[in-house]
Amino acid sequence: MSGDGTPSVTSKGPDAKSGRSGSGPSTLVIALVALLLVALVGCGWLVKLNRDKDADVKAAHDRAKVIDELRAEKKADQEAVSAAKAFVTKVTTYSFQPGQHDFAWVEELLNEKVRTQLEQRSADLQKAIVASKTSAKGEVVDAMGRVVDASQVEVLAFVDQAITDPSGKISVEESAIRLVMKSVDGKWRVDTLTFLNKVGA
Repeated sequence: MSGDGTPSVTSKGPDAKSGRSGSGPSTLVIALVALLLVALVGCGWLVKLNRDKDADVKAAHDRAKVIDELRAEKKADQEAVSAAKAFVTKVTTYSFQPGQHDFAWVEELLNEKVRTQLEQRSADLQKAIVASKTSAKGEVVDAMGRVVDASQVEVLAFVDQAITDPSGKISVEESAIRLVMKSVDGKWRVDTLTFLNKVGA
């Protein structure tokens, strides 16, 4: 109170009443930090999103590649087994009649070593067929393939061979032949073949 009895008022600055003196710059800093944190979180989320997207794209590409490979192997198996069955039918079908036991299929073999071995034996086989006056008709009753890759398939063929002797009597022999098939210029050819023991022998 002043000397004349008038109450005195002590001023504590423009922000004394609100109690927030000097808080302006601090509030601004806090706001900027908050914005920075939000930006960093947003950038991190975008990076993760892009990484997830790249991972999804790669996974989809890998799945598509596997599917294409499986389709190619399935196609190879079907075509190779079909070609093998046709070849085995030719091998196991012959007659003592002229021109029907020339073993022309030997020339179709890719493997030179196997081809040479069979060529050396073919003359004796032809003589035996003519001398015995026998005929044979082969039928592939079952065949299965094992895919090595899209260009090579191993095939096991089971054959029933009906053999007719000079008297007209027919006997059936069961046997199996293993073939290695290779794709050459889009065509399945026999690389090697192995005559296995008679089934049940």
